[in-house]
Amino acid sequence: MELSIVLPAFNSRELARRNVGHLHAYLSGWCPSFEIVVVDDGSRGPERVVPGDLPPTARVIQLEHNCGKGAAVRRGMLEARGDVRIFTDIDLPYDFAGLRFAHGLIRDKGFLFVVGDRSLPNSEYSNALPLSRKIASRIFSKFVTLFVIGGIYDSQCGLKAFSAPLAKALFPLLTIDRFSFDVEIFYLVLKYNIVIRRIPVRLHDQEKSTVNLFRHALPMACRIMTIPFKWYAGRYRSEAMRAFLDRPYWGSAGEDAGTGKI
Repeated sequence: MELSIVLPAFNSRELARRNVGHLHAYLSGWCPSFEIVVVDDGSRGPERVVPGDLPPTARVIQLEHNCGKGAAVRRGMLEARGDVRIFTDIDLPYDFAGLRFAHGLIRDKGFLFVVGDRSLPNSEYSNALPLSRKIASRIFSKFVTLFVIGGIYDSQCGLKAFSAPLAKALFPLLTIDRFSFDVEIFYLVLKYNIVIRRIPVRLHDQEKSTVNLFRHALPMACRIMTIPFKWYAGRYRSEAMRAFLDRPYWGSAGEDAGTGKI
């Protein structure tokens, strides 16, 4: 399987019916083998996505209870079968060309982790976001940059791509089930010295966010602040992730063992 697209969904059956069909048509035009994995995060009654809603290249993973977007993405990424695994939002807010570009960077260029970044100069927004959404996004980004992962200006863009080996090693380590799980991803990727390839995105349309700044800000901040403590407590220790680290250059062949000189 060359490519897996993971789409978390909650009470979004109509979106899934419409958008997965569009995505299937796009991928069929250039990718020889792919799957679309919809993870229904405990949707209520008639809002639950069922296999009959989707084309044959798509499958549904049903979570019995609403566990949170982070948990849904984690489940989907670990059950995906593609050599390249991408997760995005069920409303497919970004131009599909970003999926193909990210896939090529991993498959052909050897990158392990490719992310959309709305702060890049070439990123475009067809529909302007509400002022309140822009302010909330900037506040959150500033908080993350100051206290957790400096140098990352857009941790929340809903387009992230992984090589299969990285996905298999990284996602079992994640502990945050709800919003802000993306910050945990960036933190671990940086700690294990994995190159982050940022790409611009074009936002076409986006459903109303389910994140409420006033209701969710404090829980999100508390979850984020636990990440460094978990790291130093050894919660994220992983031999599989250590395998991605560069070999120390001072142990290279030709180094003089006595003097430390080449």
